[in-house]
Amino acid sequence: MSNYKKIAQEALRKANATKLSDLSNVKTLNEGVMYPEGMSERMHPKLEEDLVKRNHSLGKHPIFPEGNESTFEEKIMGNRFNDVVKRYKRANDIDKIDNNQVVSSMLPLVYETMGLEAKHKKALEKLAEQMVREEFEMDEDVVEIHAELTPEINMIGTKKNPTPIQSDMEFKNHEEMVNANEEVYKRRFLNAMTQGAAKKCNHMFHMVDEELTELDPRLPNKYSKMMAAADYMYYVIPAIDETKGTVNGGVVKVQFPSKQNPKAVIYAQALVFPVLIHELVKGVMELLSAHGLPKNKKLGNFVIDKADFIAAEPWDMRLGPALWEQFTKQIEPDDFKLKHHIYSELAALPVREFNVKMREIMAGTKEGKKIIEGIVGDVKKGLQEDEFNEAMNEISGKDENEIEEEAPTDNKEGFSLEDLLGDGDKPNTDGEEGFNFEELL
Repeated sequence: MSNYKKIAQEALRKANATKLSDLSNVKTLNEGVMYPEGMSERMHPKLEEDLVKRNHSLGKHPIFPEGNESTFEEKIMGNRFNDVVKRYKRANDIDKIDNNQVVSSMLPLVYETMGLEAKHKKALEKLAEQMVREEFEMDEDVVEIHAELTPEINMIGTKKNPTPIQSDMEFKNHEEMVNANEEVYKRRFLNAMTQGAAKKCNHMFHMVDEELTELDPRLPNKYSKMMAAADYMYYVIPAIDETKGTVNGGVVKVQFPSKQNPKAVIYAQALVFPVLIHELVKGVMELLSAHGLPKNKKLGNFVIDKADFIAAEPWDMRLGPALWEQFTKQIEPDDFKLKHHIYSELAALPVREFNVKMREIMAGTKEGKKIIEGIVGDVKKGLQEDEFNEAMNEISGKDENEIEEEAPTDNKEGFSLEDLLGDGDKPNTDGEEGFNFEELL
């Protein structure tokens, strides 16, 4: 328990060092963010100001639809904040939130939860992997998963820079430079969507309340309070510095298929169970986003150097869940389980086609719904063809008696390795012009 005690002491020290006076009695600076009548909680004025000026990780993104009195970001982030406030009040059974209390109690709550989990680490690690495999309908022969609950988060090898790297890349012409910057914007959007999908999934622990209660009946309540507080803090603390002075809650590393291992591998570590789910989902989403990168190695390096940086993550955490929700709202309920297939197909589009189609989807237009319906049709057709080919392979060489004796197999709509990495569009990891994922990720 010595590691837990050390983390708890560090958590208390940092909580006491926080300038809580800055979080009290904050008043709205910008009326463009709409708050429900009767709700006194507000985002930090600095965040509202940054939203208005678009000083955030996505900037004036070409995908964002036109707004009226409020920008697209103000609307979706206002809705997201409203949901976060409601969740925190419900988890803590209160009518009004005290920001000072949220900040001062958060990390000690993490420590208490880690203590409860200590006796059940293996069971929780196995449960997290099972939940993510079921969410993505992903078999073990496609992706290998290593999930670990630990107080010692290993950040070595994550290869993320604090801020965008200045590039000395020489372009052939101005059009190539414009295209490269468009690819950076696309990657930034996919990063935010990845965080958003993971944020939405880190509350999946509610789906296994029964299993958690069998391990320790206190766990579900601890998780509810902890994750509600984590979400809320992103909206009342304007400058969450992910590069220093904070306890890392989790990390994920993705290893793409190679000659040595034909399967993709996800390594995830986290302090607590809900964060472990979050990191695992991020890993799978990274696989789904991978073939959205340029296939040229030099251009791919340029995009990752410009788009993947630690300082962007707090804003990705704030905007990402709202972007992901806006995307999934356009999917018919009967097709909702195909959402990750739809996302993967969109990510693989050329950048300008991606921008046009995703803008319609974000705007919630009839055209956006039509785009989703078209992709759903293609996905279903592809899944049916996969099932047919698999069935043909299975019955190949068998006589009629063997076929009749076998029971029919259940239909599966899971991901194959080609789905995850883009089939024919997979980048070449051997050639000079190919994109070497193992180096970068």
